[in-house]
This record gives sequence, structure tokens and C-alpha cells, in this order.
Amino acid sequence: LDFTRRAALSSLALSARPSTLPVQPSSLPARPSPESWTPTALPWRSVAEAARQPSLDFSRYPDPVLRRAGRRVDAFDDDLRRTVALAAAAGRRRGAAGLAVTQCGVDANVVLLGNRVFVNPRVSRRSDESAMRCWRERCLALPPDVAVETLRDREVVVAASDVDGVPTTTTLRGGEARQFLHELDHANGVLVVDHALEVPSSEMY
Repeated sequence: LDFTRRAALSSLALSARPSTLPVQPSSLPARPSPESWTPTALPWRSVAEAARQPSLDFSRYPDPVLRRAGRRVDAFDDDLRRTVALAAAAGRRRGAAGLAVTQCGVDANVVLLGNRVFVNPRVSRRSDESAMRCWRERCLALPPDVAVETLRDREVVVAASDVDGVPTTTTLRGGEARQFLHELDHANGVLVVDHALEVPSSEMY
């Protein structure tokens, strides 16, 4: 498995990380065994199409939906609410702490974090570069032997709407900030490996 797509880390490189800055492990559910890793190829559906499905699946690399960015949501209706519920159920089946609905093949800019729904989210305020935190991250969409050191904001302020279209402003810190940024990356077709200075590899795919 060769991850070749790379992205810059805002303006701070991991190579400049002080040796005294601790690397925080991200909490993860039980990982599938190597033998159970099966890539998916999910269809790409609109919110209305997704809402008509009995259930939604959770994508696995190298599914092309993982590289698709979700469309802005303009209709806050029953289709959106059902699609969010179906995506949340798919995440629970996989033990996910959060997800972007794009991971379920839905063309919408929606992030779920626990019981919270962020529709059309954007980061309105970030940490200073001096307050960034290093994490060792994995991803349920990637083979279980892939782990990446990332640099994430210690705190973010997120502007979004809830599932009914009501504007929200949420401050997230520490692990919640990391998790949200991880899922926001998914909503934009970015994978955690894109933040790696050294391209990781997997023996499982």
C-alpha cells in the first residue's frame, strides 16, 4: 500500500516539533484483524438518495469516496435528518467516535462527533502555532497497521448549523478538537496519511 498524496501542515512542520512535546495517543475502538480487512466501493449518493436506503455502510481504503469532498447542505429537511441517523448508525456499528457522512458515500458536508451534528462546519478560530499538539492517529477507514503522527490544534471554535438549520458555535479542546479535525478532513476528502511527513505503508493491503 503506497500512500502518495501529501498535504502541508498549516505552517508548522512536524520536523520542527520540539523533542519535549509529547505525542498523545488517540483513543480507538478494537481494530479488525489483518485477515478481515476488505476494501469497499460504495456508491456516491445525494442526501435524498441516501435517505431512501435501509442502511448505510462505512467505507474502507482505497474506496474512491474517501477522496470526495461533501457538497454544501442547503436543505434542512427529513431527508437530511434520516441520512444523519443512518450515518450515525453505521458509525456505531464500527465503533467510530465520529465520522463525516462522506465516509458513508453521502455527498454532504456533515460531521458527526458523538451525539453532535455539524452541518457545513468551518473552523472560525484556531490555536496559536505554539499551542499545537502532537498525536499518533489511526483511522477506521485505513488498514489497522497504519498510524501517523499529526500536529493538531489544541483548541478550535467551530461554526456550523445543527440538523434543523440552527446556527451553532462550539469550542472543542484536546481530544475532541483532534477528533473533529480528523472528521473535517474526511468531509473534504483528506486522509490522515496526507499529514504525514514520512509516507506510511501497510502490509495488510
